Amino acid sequence: MLQIIASLAPYLLILVCPLMMIFMMRGMHGGHNMKSQDMIRQDEEIAQLKAKNEQMVKDLAELKVKRNVNFQGGER
Repeated sequence: MLQIIASLAPYLLILVCPLMMIFMMRGMHGGHNMKSQDMIRQDEEIAQLKAKNEQMVKDLAELKVKRNVNFQGGER
């Protein structure tokens, strides 16, 4: 019996190695489909910054219009 196990041991090790790699790689990459909390926070922050940027662009356009009106009206 020991001779059979001893003769099969190299083959068993060769078969076990790829199986272990499959399970380990699956465990390492299994959570990549879900967004982490940090990524969700970054997305929210980017959305807020975009909204602020849009508001600032509108404010700047209004200020330019007011400046042009005042300038054309003779005021500075």
